[in-house]
This record gives sequence, C-alpha cells and structure tokens, in this order.
Amino acid sequence: MLKKLYKHEFHSLMRSLLPIWAALLGFAVLSRLSFLLDFDNDILNTLKVLSVTAYVMGIFAVFIVGLVIVVMRFYKNLLTHEGYLTFTLPFTPTQHIICKLICGVVVIIIDFIIVFCSLLILGAGTEVLGEIFNDIQIALNTLPQYLSAGQISLISLEIGVLLMLSPFQSLLMFYAAMAIGQQFKNKVGGAAIAYICLYAAVQIISMLMMALGSLVSLSSMDEINELINHSVTYFSVFMLFMIVFSAALSAVYFVITRHFLSKKLNLE
Repeated sequence: MLKKLYKHEFHSLMRSLLPIWAALLGFAVLSRLSFLLDFDNDILNTLKVLSVTAYVMGIFAVFIVGLVIVVMRFYKNLLTHEGYLTFTLPFTPTQHIICKLICGVVVIIIDFIIVFCSLLILGAGTEVLGEIFNDIQIALNTLPQYLSAGQISLISLEIGVLLMLSPFQSLLMFYAAMAIGQQFKNKVGGAAIAYICLYAAVQIISMLMMALGSLVSLSSMDEINELINHSVTYFSVFMLFMIVFSAALSAVYFVITRHFLSKKLNLE
C-alpha cells in the first residue's frame, strides 16, 4: 500500500516537471545547433540570441519552478482542503511527510542531472568542454601530492554526505514553516513569517557557533603554533560539524512538521 503512495506522488510531480526538463534539453540542443552555424542574417542571429537566452532562463526555471512545485505539492496535498481526503488514507502523518520529502529530494537530484546533461549538450564538440575535463583531471592528479589517500577519502565522503543532507534540510525547513503557518488565519502569510523566523534563528545560531569555533581555533593556534600544518584536519572537523549541524536542523524541522500535522492540524 505504501508503494502506491510513492507511485502517486512521483506521478503527480513528474506530470508537471517532465515538460520543463524536456524544454531545457530542447533549448540546449537548439542553442548548440545555433553555435554550429554561422549566420549572416540579422533575423537568424536574433533567433540565436533568443535561443541562448531561453536556455539560460530554462536553467533557472528548472531549479526554481521545480522547488516551487515540490513545496506547493506538500502544501496543497496536506494543508488545504485536499488534506481532508489525504488524511483519510491509511497512512500516518509521518509516512506522508517522509514520502513528500523523499520524492522532493529525488526531484532536486534529477534537476541537477538534467542541467548537467544540458551543459554537456551545449559544450559537445567544443574546446571548452575538453579544457574543463582536462583541468579536473589535473586537479585529481595533483591532490595526492598534498593529501594522503585517507584524507582525500574522508573529505570526499564528508562533502558527499553534506551535499546529500542539504536538500533534505532545505525542504524540511519549508515544510516546518508551512506546518506552523497553517495555525494562522492567513496561512500563506503565517508560513512566510515562520520561514523568516526559522531562517533568522538558524543564522544567529550559525554565527554564534562560528564565533565559538574561531575562539577554539585561536586557542589551538596559541598552543600548537602550527595552524597551517593542520589546515586539512581543521577543514575535516569543520565539515563534520556542518554535517552534524545540518542533520540536527533536519531532525528539528521534521519533529516540528510532524507535531503540527499530528496534533495541531488546521484545515479550515
């Protein structure tokens, strides 16, 4: 039964997002073809510029519209009149939140893949693409001269985990704000205020922790006097801190969302 919930959620999201992804890839192909042809006609040159402009706008649309669709899907399906039907299904609020979250994160990952593929199409057969891959290869070959294999593996793993946590944290922050906002008479306004408050609180906590981290680093430097030789270790510790901080925020946002959807749901 739970499989049907995910299938329905993915189907609803893909129905809206597939045309946007297809349009971006189409504009990428059109832009690439326009670069292959040398136009002397002013009208054709104008169309060339328009195709490139449409491609750039398409990249923004993929990320922005994709996020809006995911967030609005959560809002309409759980916090509006649709919620009366949604919560009659044999699923708990927790299962609904997790379903929306996983499907939303998958959409964000696909957004990046689609944009990356469009960039490959746009740069296919050009020296620019070759130079980029060549620079990446040089960087990868140079790293072992400065870092050990263990350090490279650890930092790569930490960066990967942090990148994976980022979309979860971002979506859960939106979900928590909307869950809080539905307690107000003006739900949209309440959600906006809640989001601003959550964002401000996170920034304040981040600045305080950064300040504390700076004091610890200065203290360590006074004791060790070789901060530069320990930069990789400090960076690794900092990344680990960011992972724990991001995971903690995600957990807090999830608890807030589940609490309001389970105990204080207001669909009026």
